[in-house]
Amino acid sequence: MSVLAALGAAALLVALGAAVTAVGGALLGARARPGALAAARRALLVTAAAITVAVGALAVALLRDDFSLAYVAAVSSRELDPPLKWAALYSAQAGSLLLWTWLLSLFVAVFAWRTLPAIPWGAAPATAIAGALLVAFLVPAVAFGSAFTASPVTPLDGRGLNPLLVDRGMLVHPPFLLAGLVSTAIPFTLGMSALAAGRVDGAWLRAVRGWALCAWLVLSIGNFLGGWWAYTVLGWGGYWGWDPVENSALLPLLPLTAFLHSLLVQERRGMLKLWNVGLVVAAFALAVFGTFNVRSGLVESVHSFARSDVGGYFLALLAVVIVGAGGLMVWRARMLRPGHDFESLLSRESALIVNNYLFLAITLVVLGGTLFPVFSELFDGSRITVGPPFFNRVVGPLLVALVVLMAIGTVLPWRRAAGATLARRFRGPLVVAVGAAIALGAGGMRDPFALAATCAAAVLLFVTLREFAIGARGVRRATGVAWPAALAALFERDQRRYGGYLVHVGVGVLAIAIVGSNIYQQQIRATVAPGGSFEAGGRTLTFEGLQERAPARNGIDTEVVAALRVTRGGEERAQLAPGRRLFTNFPQQPTSIIAIEHTWRDDLYVFVQGWDADGVTEFQVFVNPLMPWLWAGAGVYIVGGLLAFVPLRARPALVTAPAREPAAARS
Repeated sequence: MSVLAALGAAALLVALGAAVTAVGGALLGARARPGALAAARRALLVTAAAITVAVGALAVALLRDDFSLAYVAAVSSRELDPPLKWAALYSAQAGSLLLWTWLLSLFVAVFAWRTLPAIPWGAAPATAIAGALLVAFLVPAVAFGSAFTASPVTPLDGRGLNPLLVDRGMLVHPPFLLAGLVSTAIPFTLGMSALAAGRVDGAWLRAVRGWALCAWLVLSIGNFLGGWWAYTVLGWGGYWGWDPVENSALLPLLPLTAFLHSLLVQERRGMLKLWNVGLVVAAFALAVFGTFNVRSGLVESVHSFARSDVGGYFLALLAVVIVGAGGLMVWRARMLRPGHDFESLLSRESALIVNNYLFLAITLVVLGGTLFPVFSELFDGSRITVGPPFFNRVVGPLLVALVVLMAIGTVLPWRRAAGATLARRFRGPLVVAVGAAIALGAGGMRDPFALAATCAAAVLLFVTLREFAIGARGVRRATGVAWPAALAALFERDQRRYGGYLVHVGVGVLAIAIVGSNIYQQQIRATVAPGGSFEAGGRTLTFEGLQERAPARNGIDTEVVAALRVTRGGEERAQLAPGRRLFTNFPQQPTSIIAIEHTWRDDLYVFVQGWDADGVTEFQVFVNPLMPWLWAGAGVYIVGGLLAFVPLRARPALVTAPAREPAAARS
């Protein structure tokens, strides 16, 4: 065994021992032994440090081409660029599990350093739960599939990275997605410690709000990066295919988003306590389910790892999480009763609870569709796969209803409002909805779903931007500053609120772009000889011939690209070079080289299906309307999330008593 392998394996054992120590110290600390609790906190930091050493040892082994480690020999090669050698660390099961555990330990270390001292009421149970989670993920990293196993025979070179993973997206998408999934452990830990300590009031909300926002934001970025990677690498013209593993990444985000909305109700009205605890449990349980799903072979997916014993382990862990959390909620059921009742169905808190129901419905549909092949095989003996048409038809209307409810919730006041106030507030949105429907119908939009979704998004954008305009106008009247300064002042005064509104703007833009890029997508298949041309999306594409190149890097043997000149109205607009990439160690796994011309209206998306000996080439072309707006909407969404999460100034303490609205708002 090499020095690096011995160091990595020993570091994981030290981490496991430190995590067990943290659990034991926290249990002693719960019996009024502050010294033991302080030692347990330090043990969490030691755990993170030890796992960092293990990850560093594997990274160095990859960078040094130490093929005496079986894992390095299986996922890397001498030709890989250093960044991709780092990406190879988490490209297979043992490494991805190590990265998952490392990221969890880093979140727990920050939690122990920043949050535990601020929650003396729940420090002992939170430390014990965090330590137990680290133990739960260290056990398989040590026992079921260590990345530090020695190769039986040290090869001269490794097999190399899977061809689909030889891409710059590998450097960002998996780390963000895994970080988002593991970060759900911290809200879960706080929820369970609040139940254990009997503090399901504003105390735990103060502690959990920032962590929930962090998990939601990182997981959102991971999903957006996944869509971008699928779009630019896989060559099928889309960005979301409802693949079972894609669904597993989306599922925890749904209850997290619902939680961020419903905690507002508990803050303002002392309601939805049970919902809020249940939602953080659901988010973490679904993250564990995703880990099980990817590694168990339960469902078939191009994203899954090979079937292994670790899948059963995570199924057992999922059962422990659900049963343990359920037991705590039953134990504290009396404390989880709402402090107030709804005063009116036409109120913001009513809209938020319906919002929760919709998120729950979407979660159950996606989870059920993902697991449907398993159920069909169990009861019928045949494995029936549920594809995108099912999800689009069932989830699509629910998402439209969610956008409508976002707009309604923005307009409704808290508690109750008089009929005259409601009529005044809804007059503008109704005019926008009718006007948008007329304009879109006159423009040729006949698809009912597209019409409903676009009108809903237009109303959401209107009511949200109106909130910015009303707020900025008030600042201008009070201070006399210009409009840009007034808008900036809104974020300084109520960063959380207006950051959330900016997220809603992003959702509105995303909804319009998703409708356009899916329902109005055009597909063109053309077979062209060198010198020939064809039409696509109002453009003329002229095929100038095939070109071959040998990059001699990252395991690539040959790249064959087709030179395309794109013109519109006789004017050259772009030079595209779609093609195919062939790999030395994976001759049966060529990958596509995608070429895209971006305009503000659409994307011209081109890839090569194949060619013959005479150079006659078959092209697959997609014209995707509004695709640049999809990424713009994602950017606005992320910026809004960052503004809601990263404080521009110190925030006031949370007021746990029900807030009273101004008389004008209730009239």
